[in-house]
Amino acid sequence: MQRSPKVSLDGSITACSYLVLILCLALPAVAQNSDGKEQGFKSIFNGKDMSAFVLVKAPAETWSIEDGIIRCKGRPNGYFATKKSYKNYVLRLDFRYPRNAGNSGYLLSITGEHKVWPKCIEVQGQYKGVCTIFPIGGAKGPRPKVDSAAREKARKPHTQWNSVEIVMNNGAITAKLNGVTIAQSQPYDLKEGPIGFQSEGAPIDFRKIRIRELPN
Repeated sequence: MQRSPKVSLDGSITACSYLVLILCLALPAVAQNSDGKEQGFKSIFNGKDMSAFVLVKAPAETWSIEDGIIRCKGRPNGYFATKKSYKNYVLRLDFRYPRNAGNSGYLLSITGEHKVWPKCIEVQGQYKGVCTIFPIGGAKGPRPKVDSAAREKARKPHTQWNSVEIVMNNGAITAKLNGVTIAQSQPYDLKEGPIGFQSEGAPIDFRKIRIRELPN
C-alpha cells in the first residue's frame, strides 16, 4: 500500500518525505531515453522518398509521401521492399486505412524473384485478419493459431493508427497488434530476406517504419 508523505503539525511535508515523493515522481522519466527514441531501433524510411526500397509491380505513382507518411493508392497489386536482407529482428510500424477497411500485408524473408506474390512468410495486414501468419508463394510451414478475441479487443478503428510489431527469431515469428500478442509461429525454413509492404486493393498509410536487428 502506498503511504502518504508525513506531515508535521503545522501541515508541512517533512524534508525526508518530500525527497521520497520527488524520487517516486521522477522514476518514469528516468526509464525513458532522453531523446524519446526506442533503444536500438533505426528507421528504414527516410521520411522523404522511396530510395531505400525496391518497388515491385506497383510503380512510383502508387506511392506518395506526406509529412513522413507513405500513402499507398492500393492499385495495382504489388509492394515496396527493403533493399537490405534481414534475419533476426524486431520490426515496428503504424498503419491505417483512410477509406475502407482494406487489405495489405508484411512480407518476411522474401526468397527468389521479386513478383506478385513472392515466396515468403506473410504477416497479414488486412484489417479484419491483421497479424495472422502464413506462408505464400510456394513457401511451406505452419499456419499458427490466432487469438481472435485479443485482436478484437486490441484493434482500433481502421481510420485510426494501429501499431504492428513483428519479431523474427531464427525463422520463428511473433506478431503483435497495439502491444498485444495475436499469433506466434514455429520456425519456418525461410529465415532471411528483404521485407515487403503490400499494395493490395485499398488505400493504406504507413508511418514510423523502424527495425532493431537481433543477434544471429
